[in-house]
Formats: sequence, structure tokens, C-alpha cells
Amino acid sequence: METPLSRRGLFAALAVAAGLGLLGANDALGWDYWGQNARINQGAWDMYGMINGKINCCRGRSNPTNQCMGWANDWTEWYASRYAYVQILRYALNLQIECDYENELWFHLSFYPLTACGDTNYNPNGKRIWFAADHDNLGAIKEDEQENNIVTFDGNLTNEELGVGTGRHDTGWKHYQYHDTGKWYRRTSKDVSHRWCADLNIFNIYVEGVSHNETVDALHSQTGWLTSTVEQTYLTSEDIQGIVCRVHAADDDSLNWDVGNASIKDCTDLYQQIFKGNYNQLFLTEFSKVRDDSYSDDWGPVPGFLTTFRPAHVADASCAVNALGGGPWDGKEFNHVANKQPFEINRAGVASRASAWWVTKAFSEGTPLFEDGAVAIISDASGLCVNRPNATQTRPFKLNLFHNGYKGGVAGDRASAWVVEEVPFTGSLSLNDGSKEIGAGETVTCSDPLLSCTPCHNWSDVKGNNGGTAVSDFLYRWYCADTDDVPLDCSGASIIGSCHLSNFGDMPDCPAYRHVGMNMSAKMCIEAISLRLDGSPWQGSICYSMLAKGGEWSDAAADGARIGEGGKSLRWSAIKVWLTGEVSQHFDLEVRAFNSNLSWTGGYVSGHDLDFTSVNGFGDLKGVNELRCVQVDLIPKPKGATVLREFSKGSRELSLSEQELDSLSGRYLSCVVQQVFPTELRIGINFDSPLVHRFHGSVSAGPVHVGGVKVVYHADGIDDGSVVFTETLQAGPHTASVDATSAAIKTHCNLNDHFDEDQSTGFTGWFTDKGLTAPYGGSELSAGDELHLYSRNRLTLRCAFTDDSVDTTELVLRTSPESTAPLAESWSLPDFGLSDERHVLDGIGLPAIGDDGPAHKVLYLGESVTLARPMDRVYARMEDGTWAGFRAVAWLASQDSDSQMTKVTPTRDTCVWMRVERADYDGVSSTKN
Repeated sequence: METPLSRRGLFAALAVAAGLGLLGANDALGWDYWGQNARINQGAWDMYGMINGKINCCRGRSNPTNQCMGWANDWTEWYASRYAYVQILRYALNLQIECDYENELWFHLSFYPLTACGDTNYNPNGKRIWFAADHDNLGAIKEDEQENNIVTFDGNLTNEELGVGTGRHDTGWKHYQYHDTGKWYRRTSKDVSHRWCADLNIFNIYVEGVSHNETVDALHSQTGWLTSTVEQTYLTSEDIQGIVCRVHAADDDSLNWDVGNASIKDCTDLYQQIFKGNYNQLFLTEFSKVRDDSYSDDWGPVPGFLTTFRPAHVADASCAVNALGGGPWDGKEFNHVANKQPFEINRAGVASRASAWWVTKAFSEGTPLFEDGAVAIISDASGLCVNRPNATQTRPFKLNLFHNGYKGGVAGDRASAWVVEEVPFTGSLSLNDGSKEIGAGETVTCSDPLLSCTPCHNWSDVKGNNGGTAVSDFLYRWYCADTDDVPLDCSGASIIGSCHLSNFGDMPDCPAYRHVGMNMSAKMCIEAISLRLDGSPWQGSICYSMLAKGGEWSDAAADGARIGEGGKSLRWSAIKVWLTGEVSQHFDLEVRAFNSNLSWTGGYVSGHDLDFTSVNGFGDLKGVNELRCVQVDLIPKPKGATVLREFSKGSRELSLSEQELDSLSGRYLSCVVQQVFPTELRIGINFDSPLVHRFHGSVSAGPVHVGGVKVVYHADGIDDGSVVFTETLQAGPHTASVDATSAAIKTHCNLNDHFDEDQSTGFTGWFTDKGLTAPYGGSELSAGDELHLYSRNRLTLRCAFTDDSVDTTELVLRTSPESTAPLAESWSLPDFGLSDERHVLDGIGLPAIGDDGPAHKVLYLGESVTLARPMDRVYARMEDGTWAGFRAVAWLASQDSDSQMTKVTPTRDTCVWMRVERADYDGVSSTKN
């Protein structure tokens, strides 16, 4: 037996089948609108939990493909006539609400009014009495309040298609000629619930035989209210404000956003371009100005962190990356399935939402977009993501904006995965092509950053695209220091800042060179601030003080201590910042302040061990206008250096006056270079007040020594190899350096009276000539002078018998037994005082020292002496009448040595030895003791 299936049961069965994906979109009764499956008087109906749930649009659904809900009323009916014969009219109203598009910022809801009509006609002609020719209804869709009509609709009800016949003839749900209508709903920082209903008024009808041209209250029909929630956005914003960046594909870092000729065209397509050799791929990042124009508590996930991208190579920076027409916020309608839009650089609309972008690593309930930490870049106007079509291509191609219209629809889509990478100013520079020294009258020139620094390397052709004006310029700051140490960078040090803003709250820690505070909204003013050093290899503190609006300077704080308090409506107008301790020897500061009605003010804090009274403040020093943003950056400098010339453009060359040359002689010059943008075209309270005014980073050039007074000390020689000390000095009186003397003295070099003592008394002192004839007692030195001084160490050579030597002083020595003439009374050591004293080194005769004598001779360090050796063998008649032989072993380096030498080159006080020993006698007899 077959079980009958009621209309209500049929509806439920079809709904289950559609939800399981068993039926196609056109299989559920074959109708166009899901609400057509509802029965008359069903009341609320729901697909996929939209009623009293959260609105969303899911890719995996069919019949309907999207989430929808509705309300089907019962019949509203009345007697049109019941006199000669009975005629009854009736109609029913059904509202269908469908979510047919969703992205991270927007939902789109479509509203479909459906009606049914019928009659019970006992007129014998049996004609239908809802006539298509009559305009007989006016309806409205309401949101939240009874009086709030978001759209009206009208049309004609008709059942003429049911033919002729008496009795009851009812249509099903029909869309008639109602125009489908929809509304965009912006996600905000919290869930927002809405409710909707539809009503319908009937007119141009007969009631109890009386014609009514106006609406009859009794014939008004309204659905019940349907409630659903617009879910909050889960975007997490990345703070990239205040940097110069390049944006490249996450899967290929050689492919960058690029725009060509943006400096001369109002609209230019954005491309993905090969990075190398292309200068158009850099962008400035700033807070979007639209936040200031639309301030509310429902901004979104992170108020204010909405970015404007500007092409850095455009001279006046009037162009911005633009979504071309925007989106629902700007009244632009687009498809409710997959969307693709152009993506351009545009001079116009810089302050519109079409030029505002979210940079985020996560959305769809906070889940990460990409495992490698890449970001999506989303238009604030439309919610569409920057996308590279044909993402596997490696050639340049046009970018677009895309979203497929489903929850999390581009999560994991690598065509929408990007990396925003800061581009600092780096490279290497030199002074005077690497020269180590300059003399009087010479100009110092820093090498060209366009040739050796990035990202400006070989940007010379950029000038042609901007009417001969470079898109970037360079600032040069000249330092002088006592040492030749020039830092390459900040050695890992940075300044971190945080603050509390009115109408915002606490800002997270941020590198202070980018922004401490925000410059884009007069409603957000700094109420409290703190600064701290991070990563510095040197000890010291960063100190700061704030000027209260209309008040006094605060007590100084340091190293992260907070000045001010959030939530107390405190307002400040200016700031002072300075460094103390060793860190101040290695860094100066750049400080900028942004005030309402004033835009940016700024300057530099230079010197070491400063205090509150010795530094300038920045901002509104009159205490009138509120402080909204602060930037503080480190400038590396040589240790203890002082500023010779302040940062300025066009100062690659440095010329020194005679007075400066005298004061700087003997010191070192270096130059710090920064790359800046022509922001003078963009300042002002009514324009843009940009955060970015230069690339982050400084490049140092040098050092070069300022000639004039240089003293070179030579010891024990006259060439470069003999230099033991060099000093650079300012012009003026000079005496020999004690340090130079300490470096010149060699240990254990003495005259005879102090032989082998540590104190080394043999040093000659300093002479102005190589021959050591002109002693140096001091002089007056002028700029440009180079003085060479000479000295030598003197040492003593002694001669002595070894302890085991035979004493021959009482013997008469003969050359042979047969010799009748004595050789000498005894063998004796040489007496050097009996000969003329002469000294020659390096081809130069040196003065006599006058310290030669018996068994000792004085030498200059480096001299050699040749010593005469006694006869090989001598003889003496002993007391018993026999002959004995003797020989002398000379000269020996030590008493126990057997190696004889004749030439000696001592390097310190030295003694050489002679050993006299018995030798066999051949032909007469052996020697006896």
C-alpha cells in the first residue's frame, strides 16, 4: 500500500534532499526560488540555519546554493461580492531572504517577495477575477523598524492562467514582475543582528461589492519578522605604516607589484613585474585618510591600521593604488558570485575607500591564510583580494582584484598570497675615492649613492620620467671625530615606542621611526607615551619629556617609563628626546612630531650626555595644538663625533676654510647619507601629511684624515718599517710624545754601567735628522706640517773568559817550544777603548757614543762587530821543565757552548765568551797539569 505524502511532508523531504546535495538546483520542484517550496501559512522557514543564526554563503551547497530563509503567510481573503452569486478573493505573501555573496568585509542579501492569489467564483461565466491589467498591490521590505522601508515593490496579481470555471482556483507562489532587490551589509568589529519583514497592501479591488481604489486596511498583509546576524570580520591587520616597501608574490620573490609611467598618467594598470632592473616596484605605506572621514566605533578589527599604498617613484606622490570604482561602500554594485575588478594607480580618489587596503595574515574566524605567513591584501571598499591571474606564469602580467564569494573563499589561494617587505637604504660610500687623507685646500667629496647604494642603484633613468626631476634625493651630514672608526649601521640598535591614543586605546609596540601614534585623525591624540632602546651594544638611556597642551613640560622619563595616562583626556603639544651614557657617544637622533593644524615639525638631537635643558623640543612649542604622532630614529656616528655640517641636500662636497682646517687638522671627517622623498609637495594640514619622508637607514662614508699636523716617530731605522708611532694633532706647540718613547724603547739595551738592566738606559732620545745630530726639544707646528723624528737604542757588548778557562796570566807563552821570544805575558781580552769608534747604519754615519773600554764595546741596535780570535795554539814551559800546549776557543755565545763565531749582531746587552784550555803537545811531551 502506498503512503500518501502531504504537501508539508513533500516540502520537508525536498529540503533534506537538497541539503544533502542529492538534488540539483533545478530539481526541487523545478522552481526558480526556494521559497516556492513553502506551503501557504507555513510561517517561518529556514535553510542552513539562517534564522536566528549567522549569515554566510557556502560553496558546497546546492538547491539552494546559498543560505536563505523566509516567511510564508496564510491566505488573506474577503468577499468581493455575495449577492447574486458569491465571489471570494484571496492572496498570500511570502518573503525569501538569501545570502548570495560573502567576503571578509561584505555580505550581500537578496530579497525576493513571492505572492500567491486565488478566487472562489460562482459566477456562471466562471472567469478568473485577478486581472493582469489592474495595478492592484504595493509592498515594502522593512529592516529593523516598522517605519524603515529598505525597498518597495509593486506589481499585479493574476490568476488568469488558471482558465475558466466556477469554484476555487488558487495559484502557487509566484514572483510576478517584482524586481529582485538586494542590500550590502558591511562586517564590523562585532556581530550585528538585523530583522526583516515584508508587507503588502491590496487596492483597486471590490469589497462587498464596493470598489476601493485606495488601500484597505483589512486587506493589508505582513509577514513575521525574520532575524539573522551579520557576523563580525576576523581580519587581523598587519602594521606596515611608515615604511618603503616592495610587494612581491609569496611563491616568487622576483615578481613585484609594478606600475609604469604613473607619474604622467591618471590611470595606470598595475602589473606584476620582474624585480631586477626595475625601479617602479617600491611603495610608500601610510594610514588611510578614509578613517578620519568615517570615524565610528565599528571601524573593523583594528581601528586605523588601514593602509594607503603610493608608488614611491612618483615625484609628487599624488597617485595611490586604487580599486577603480570601489565597491558597495562607494555605491558600486558588482556580481554576487565570483568577482573580478581592475586594479590601478589613480591620481583621483586618494582619500576614498578605493585607495584603502587591509594587509592581513588571517581571516575567517582568525584562521591563518597561508602556512608560510604570507598576507592577503584586501580592498576596504569591496573586500576583494589582490590577485595575480595565471599565477604559475613567470612573465609580467596585469594584476586584478578577486573574490569567489564564499566564506574563506581565497584562503590558501597562492595567487592571492603576497609578502610586504621593507626596503631600507643600504650600500657603501667613500670619500675622495677612498683617499685616506686630505691636505690644505682640498675638497672632500662623497661618492654618488646612485652608483653604489640600493634601492636607488642606477636610478638615473628615473629622472627622464619626471621632467628631469629625480624622484628621490639625498641628504648629507658631515661629522668630525678624533678616531678613524666609522660605523656601518646601527649595530642592531633601535628605538621602540608605544602610546595611548584618545578614541583608540593602547597602540602596540612599534619601531619608533615608523610611528608612535597616528597622523590621520584629529580624534586620535596622544594621551600617554613611552620610548625604550632595544638591542644596543652600548650602555645608556633614552630620555624624554612632554609639553602639556596649555601647560608645562613634564618631568623627564626614561627607558620605557610612561608619561601621561590613558583615558584621562590628557593632551600634549610637544616632545623632547635625548640620549645619555655611552650610547650617546655612538648615536644622534632624528625627531619628528605631528600636530593638528600644523602638520610635521622635526629636527635632530646631536651630542652626548645631554639633558633636558640642552635639547630642543619638537611639535607645537606654544602648547596650542594637540600632538598626534611622533617619530624617533637613531643616526649612527663615529664615537664621540660632533656635527660639522647639518643634513642638507646637494652637499656631497665639503670645502673647509683655513680656520676650519686649523681646528680640524689631525682629526677625521666622515659623512652620513640618507635617501629622502620630495615630501615638500605633500605637506600641509589640508592634504595628506605623509608618514614616510625617507627610506629607513643611513649609509656612512669615510673616514678621511685631515692633514696639517702629523708626527711620525722612527726607532732604529729610517724607512716606513721603522715607524713605531704616529700622532695626528691640531696646529700649535708640540713636544715629543711619551707614548712614542715607550713604543721605541727596547728592553735590556744599556750602556756599560747599566749592563743588562731592565730600565734600558741606552735610548738616544728624539732627533729631527736621520744622523741623530739635531736633538728635538719641541717646536711650533702649523696645519699641513708633517714631522718625522728619529731615535735609536744603544746596547753593550762585553767579552769574558768562561769560568772553566785556564789562567795563563803567570805563564810565558810562545808560538812554539823552539821559539826564543815570548808571545805575550798572557792571553788577554780586547780593549775596545784603544781603537777609533765609528758607527754606520742604513748608510748613515752615526755619532760616537764614547763608552768603549776594556772588554766592552757600545753599539747601536742593528750594528755588527767582528772580533779577532787568538792563535789556534800556544806553548809554555812548565815548572817541571816540560812544555805544555794551550788553545783559545772563541767566541762563544754562552759558557757551555762549543760553537765559535767571529761576527756578532746583538739585539740586547750581550756577553761573548773565550775559553782557554790545555792541548796535547806533539814531539816533546804531553802537557801535565
